Amino acid sequence: MKDDALRIELEGANANRAVLYYLIFVEVRNALGEDRAIEIMKRAIYQRGSETSLPIKQFSPNRIRELGEYHVKHSAGGGKVFNPEIQRLDDTAFEVLNTTCPLKQAWIDYGLTDAEVALMCDIGSAIDYGKFEGAGFTFEVDTWKPGKRGCCTLKAYAATRSEDAH
Repeated sequence: MKDDALRIELEGANANRAVLYYLIFVEVRNALGEDRAIEIMKRAIYQRGSETSLPIKQFSPNRIRELGEYHVKHSAGGGKVFNPEIQRLDDTAFEVLNTTCPLKQAWIDYGLTDAEVALMCDIGSAIDYGKFEGAGFTFEVDTWKPGKRGCCTLKAYAATRSEDAH
């Protein structure tokens, strides 16, 4: 029962964060336009993500398997909030699908359209970019789009991968 109560509290806190993201986005969009609102929101959320990167810096630049194991082990609510499903975990890449997401669900419950939910997922993913890039990893997110199972897929790679790609 204690674990369920914690999970419910964590889901509620994340849902509250989602609604705040949306309400702030709407105000900034009304004041400055959608493009600037997206840019400002992503920059601020990225900054917060980078501020939370310290625990995973120990795995940088290339201990990807350990990073993935750590990420799943420390997923919110013992994994019951985002229900991560490992898609790939080896020495070169870590990819995990969040099969549930309280932020996405909060945006749906708040009445956002699929297009608005997809946009908010894109904006919200900046926190993950900040966290993983802030720790020194190459990082990508396949954010939720209508028809996609679950929510976002997080993908981390050794930092040297970005140099190879350019």
